[in-house]
Amino acid sequence: MNIMEFSNATVIPDANHPDAFLYVPKIPAIAAGPDGKPQFNLLTAGPVSFLQLTGSWGLNHDEIAVLRKELATRTGLNEDILQLQPAPCSVHDAALLLGDEAGSFTVLQQSKSSGVPPYHAAFNVMLNTEQLQTVRDALGGKRGLLAFRYDIRFRLSPAISSITEWLETSRIRSLNGNSVTRDTGSCFTETRTTGDAAGEIMQFYAQLDAADWNAAR
Repeated sequence: MNIMEFSNATVIPDANHPDAFLYVPKIPAIAAGPDGKPQFNLLTAGPVSFLQLTGSWGLNHDEIAVLRKELATRTGLNEDILQLQPAPCSVHDAALLLGDEAGSFTVLQQSKSSGVPPYHAAFNVMLNTEQLQTVRDALGGKRGLLAFRYDIRFRLSPAISSITEWLETSRIRSLNGNSVTRDTGSCFTETRTTGDAAGEIMQFYAQLDAADWNAAR
């Protein structure tokens, strides 16, 4: 069975278990607070400005339920017997990225994720006048100026080796130190690390452009 693309996730079949599937969220999101509202704010008080946000990378309960129904419909399998689990990813670092007119992003602030799905990562950064204008332009809908990115690692095994195909056919962008090439939207970026006896480790990045942050409001 081939890798399947859905609106909010990529689903990977387990070669050893025909009723078992792993899912990988396609893009991060702005985390919702207790009131259900997205957790990001641009605060300005006189000459001082702050950008505050909390990101997440995962699917909530309702999104998983929808994905399960769509998967059952597409595969013809009984929804009750489907085993749908998050892919065995390790998410440690996240970065808030600011774009420039040269077409690249630089790291504005780094953060550690919560370490467990949905991998919350909080940012609180002071902005100078130039950065404030860039952030306002980005939140106004101009792409390529502001984003946040998750650093994700995935350990392969023979049963789930098809993730390699998915990564290689995804939208690929280059990574160079703390700078990444500008992308016009949200994407995955792949790099490879050395393998070991337990399996090859793949590293990739899930990124959300600030032009999409307001869509959650």
